[in-house]
Amino acid sequence: MKWRDERTDGQAGGVSLHVRRVVDPPAPPVLLLHGLGVGGAIWQSFARRLTPHLAAIAPDMRGHGQSDAPPTGYLPADYARDLLALIEHEGQPVPVIGHSLGALVALQLAEGDPKRVPWIVLLDPPLDPGIRNTEVGSVSELRHAPPGELEAYLLDRNPGGGQLLAQSLAQLFRQASDEAFSTLRDPASRTFEHPERISQPVLLLQADPAHGGVLGDAAAQAFVGRVPHGRLLKIDGAPHALHASHPAEVANAILDFAGYGGEPGSSGSR
Repeated sequence: MKWRDERTDGQAGGVSLHVRRVVDPPAPPVLLLHGLGVGGAIWQSFARRLTPHLAAIAPDMRGHGQSDAPPTGYLPADYARDLLALIEHEGQPVPVIGHSLGALVALQLAEGDPKRVPWIVLLDPPLDPGIRNTEVGSVSELRHAPPGELEAYLLDRNPGGGQLLAQSLAQLFRQASDEAFSTLRDPASRTFEHPERISQPVLLLQADPAHGGVLGDAAAQAFVGRVPHGRLLKIDGAPHALHASHPAEVANAILDFAGYGGEPGSSGSR
């Protein structure tokens, strides 16, 4: 894996990743992992909410953004192998915050190398077999539709974001690998068999299934119940991209969980 950013350049395994960093002010690193089809750029605004306590490393995972797109290899374990090399390069343990697909990858990283990943935060992971995220199929198909159709769909799904956000997301979705989309549509890619093996502290931030969240209450509680050091916080009214819709609440919950004294928003419930 090779990574490209303003400070580092290294290689192992032949896949090149583009990496963004929040480096001012200096702080311990935290790895932010995006969801399917987008890229590290979606964290730019949210990452500032973690300063001055944590400095974000926000890569484009393989097949996304400006990173390489190999023809195969889009299971969570494949992404995790790339990112473990990036963590090793840091020379210190790096906690991980992952949204959706990124949350599945965070679980793989935590299970694979507990010493290098001291804690993880899972933002609405797609671990509920009873809830189907219809947006994955719709976006996958509209990526190849005539110009404007994907933008119209995204604007309709998120009217508060405006035309500029819809255009930015559409550009990212079109850059992403077809194989990345087809792999995640397979239910087998959205399972994590052994939560009990995660020895680190885990915070699961659940979106509201009534507003587009992909993790139901029973599934969320069952998952956290199997994690030895798990904590669950549901943010009522939050859609699947809860870090975008409720950034202050999500950031405060993460900082509180990490021991930096955040104050989780009052709309959440444990």
